[in-house]
Amino acid sequence: MSWTREFYAKQAKWSSAYHGGVMPWHRRKAEQARAVLGAPPKRILELGAGGGQNAIALAELGYEVIAIEQEPLLVQHIHELRHQHPQTQVKVVESDFYQVELPEEAFDGVCYWDGFGIGSDDDQRALLKRIYRWLRSEGKALIDVYTPWHAAKSVGYGRRIGRAKREYGFDGEGCRWLDRWWLEETGESIEQSLRCYSPADLRLLLEGTGLELVAVEPGGMMDYENGRYVEPVPLERAMWYVAVLRPIK
Repeated sequence: MSWTREFYAKQAKWSSAYHGGVMPWHRRKAEQARAVLGAPPKRILELGAGGGQNAIALAELGYEVIAIEQEPLLVQHIHELRHQHPQTQVKVVESDFYQVELPEEAFDGVCYWDGFGIGSDDDQRALLKRIYRWLRSEGKALIDVYTPWHAAKSVGYGRRIGRAKREYGFDGEGCRWLDRWWLEETGESIEQSLRCYSPADLRLLLEGTGLELVAVEPGGMMDYENGRYVEPVPLERAMWYVAVLRPIK
């Protein structure tokens, strides 16, 4: 997973995609979490918090949020948002969530939006075991998981984001969604590779982690031909779904 630090640093710098304020879709995500986790007060851990908009949206609902993010540029933006929303309870931890040390059984919820699938299946299992240890016995995890059927149909599509151009690919043998970014003026490029899982695949991945899949909530899809995002859609058309996990009782 050595590519991750360079990729996310340059993605943040080239695109500015994780900057800006809390938008309606961040608040919809927070409400979705509330429907699963229950009303505050509760303690929530967000992994890979990006610019912090989802963390702030959760905290606006009354949750205490611990936001883990390793990219300094994004950590700085989270701090800026915290100052803009002084009534919210958000603590920022600058760290790699595969390495960070946190108290066990300390959280009512763990959220990981837009990023699950980094590394190998073994890497995913290692992270899921960490999530199990972080969750209280009645807690739940909400994880965005990308679907292989949508990733496969994205091949060759892309668009400009900020200074960079972006194009998708798909590794059918490895079932990995490929996301290449580059700067036309210099030719410099970076690529992200995320493992995609159907719910059936995810259930196999969860074996031995202490977690079980209790709900699948389909997200939206990209209509690449018409350049628009469509939500909601059935699972068989969805780009991603929210996997709701809980400790096995």
